[in-house]
Amino acid sequence: MQRKDLNPGDQSNQTTPPDTDGLPAVTPVAFEPRHQVATAQLGRARRLWLLALALPAVLLAATAWFVFTARQLELEIDPAPTEITIQGGLPAPRFGTAYLIRPGQYRLHAVRPGYHDLEADLLIDTTKHQTLTFSMTKLPGRIDLTTHRENHPSDVVKGAVVRLGGKEIGQSPLEAMEIPAGRHTLELQAPLYKTREATLEVEGEGRRQTFTFGLEPNWADVEFTTDPADVQVRIAERGLGRTPLTAPVEAGRHVVSFRREGYKPGRTDIRVIAGQPLKVPLFRLEKIDGRLFVTSRPSGANVTVDQHFHGQTPLDITLAPDQEHVVRISEPGFKTAEHRVTVAPGARTSIAADLVPRRGRIRFKVSPPDARLIVNGQPYGKVPASLDLLAVKHNIQIVKDGYRDFRTQVTPRPGYPLQIRAKLKRPYETDVPGVIQAPNGYRLKLIQPTAFQMGASRREQGRRANETLRQVRLTRPFYMGLMEVTNGQFRQFQAAHDAGIFKNYSLNRNKQPVVQVTWEQAAAFANWLSQREGLPPAYVRKGESLVPVSPPNHGYRLPTEAEWAFCARVDAAGKVTKYPWGNAFPPPDKSANLADKSAQTILDLYLENYTDGHPVAAPPGSLAPNHLGLFDMGGNVSEWCHDFYTIYAPTQGLVVTDPVGPVSGRHHVIRGGSWKRASIQTLRAAYRDYQEKKRLDLGFRLCRYVKSTKETQ
Repeated sequence: MQRKDLNPGDQSNQTTPPDTDGLPAVTPVAFEPRHQVATAQLGRARRLWLLALALPAVLLAATAWFVFTARQLELEIDPAPTEITIQGGLPAPRFGTAYLIRPGQYRLHAVRPGYHDLEADLLIDTTKHQTLTFSMTKLPGRIDLTTHRENHPSDVVKGAVVRLGGKEIGQSPLEAMEIPAGRHTLELQAPLYKTREATLEVEGEGRRQTFTFGLEPNWADVEFTTDPADVQVRIAERGLGRTPLTAPVEAGRHVVSFRREGYKPGRTDIRVIAGQPLKVPLFRLEKIDGRLFVTSRPSGANVTVDQHFHGQTPLDITLAPDQEHVVRISEPGFKTAEHRVTVAPGARTSIAADLVPRRGRIRFKVSPPDARLIVNGQPYGKVPASLDLLAVKHNIQIVKDGYRDFRTQVTPRPGYPLQIRAKLKRPYETDVPGVIQAPNGYRLKLIQPTAFQMGASRREQGRRANETLRQVRLTRPFYMGLMEVTNGQFRQFQAAHDAGIFKNYSLNRNKQPVVQVTWEQAAAFANWLSQREGLPPAYVRKGESLVPVSPPNHGYRLPTEAEWAFCARVDAAGKVTKYPWGNAFPPPDKSANLADKSAQTILDLYLENYTDGHPVAAPPGSLAPNHLGLFDMGGNVSEWCHDFYTIYAPTQGLVVTDPVGPVSGRHHVIRGGSWKRASIQTLRAAYRDYQEKKRLDLGFRLCRYVKSTKETQ
């Protein structure tokens, strides 16, 4: 039989060896006397008793110390929180409404449902009693907002802009929009409705409220019809639709635009009153113009369409579409070409005309026989017995060294030969003709000047500071241009010149005065004319600029300011007048081409009681000349002068002889009124202007000295 262990859970390595008889062995225990055990227990009890006596004393002392050193703190929090926590340092017990708290820095945390948590720093000083006040802030409210047509709650208006404090917060309808608690003023703005201000009382504390507002309509139905139909209608940048159309339009004044492909855009003004339907009168659109490009050989031919002049070839013209036009292309000396053309809307049609020349024969009888012929400035060698020329006006010049030139103008006639008889004469210095003609046909008149006074008195109405009085004596006879240089004459020098247009009025016709030219272009033209006639140039190149020759020679040039003033101001009796036409203002009708009643639709300032019949520049010589036989000294276009511009100091008692202006400068003098001028100041003969750029009303005339004996030698 097997023996069971008495303690099967004991797994120690020390086992009791079995007795020989099979019984467990007995382990001896150390002996401890009873009195020693009793003594140890008594010591422990004594220590516990002493600790029990000391602990209350310590606690009492600590409490007394805390109470003595702590300060009273009262917290006034509006509204009262449901939970308050003070963190930092020793605990702060609460007694009634006050806390006992040691001096130091703490952190306050207060909680109340519906309010933002309150977090604040507390600084407790040594003051015995302190009261701190705080306010808790409500949580924002959440609002739902809708808008509708006033008095029609079911007619919902969506997309109304909602502004709070001037800042957009959304568009209606708004859902659960957070807004701070309190009273607020909102601005509601929707297209076609009047802007409305609305007041909200937001409860806050996270509560959700619903608001709805009515908007007052600010529109009316407007009916649009057009011819043709299917036209796009727009107001500002908003498209309303295509005609026929009835659409709501906001009250007020509007510019309505109409557009359809193939037609010119149109526009009209309307005034809409809220709630009052409006029917706009039928609006008719015009088809887009077609374009006609006209060329000719030779170029520069005149083009008229339906008897209206349009310009010179090559020319691009806009024409009314879908109707026949009669186009005539003409050039002096050539047969007129006629075409009938119809252009489609927005399309471009071309006409190329090869003009047939018309020629006439000129026969010559010249003495001496070895003289040379110059036609329009081009040398032809020895004068022939006859010459076929285009049937236009030609400048004929017959020259021979040692003889005075013979000049004339002739227009050949096809089938009718003309004859020129010329007997050249020996030159004599005193034999000066009253009127001479330049190689391009420009005519100048001999002027015998005298002493006179330039400038204006301080008492003269409209006087400017640059019009100081000066005594001037002109001693050299000179030729002054009868008229201003024309576009046609200038184009002989610069064929591509374009004088432009003003308010749909052309300034570019050959017979109009040349404008849009700089001073240097005018000076270069004078040099070109001198070269053609064999005269010395009056201007020379200095660096990149032309400057006057010093001393002046007898080549073609611009008039000096003194020469211009003499011809414009000194009357037949030798008296200086206030205006080129005399001393009266306004001037007698048709005495000068000024800003008159005919220009009232294109100019802001014009003479209401004056008529000259020309809204813009007129062909030189269209109005009466002055007593010297010179045209347009007081109007038509202002004129470049020879002089550099300066302001002269008063020269009381000093007489200046043959002045030609400063030797250098930036600007040049401009004299005379123009078709754009209407004020007393600018129409006076003493008025001085200056410029360095070209203008639409600024041209020039030519001048030259009579050849002196010294120059002849």
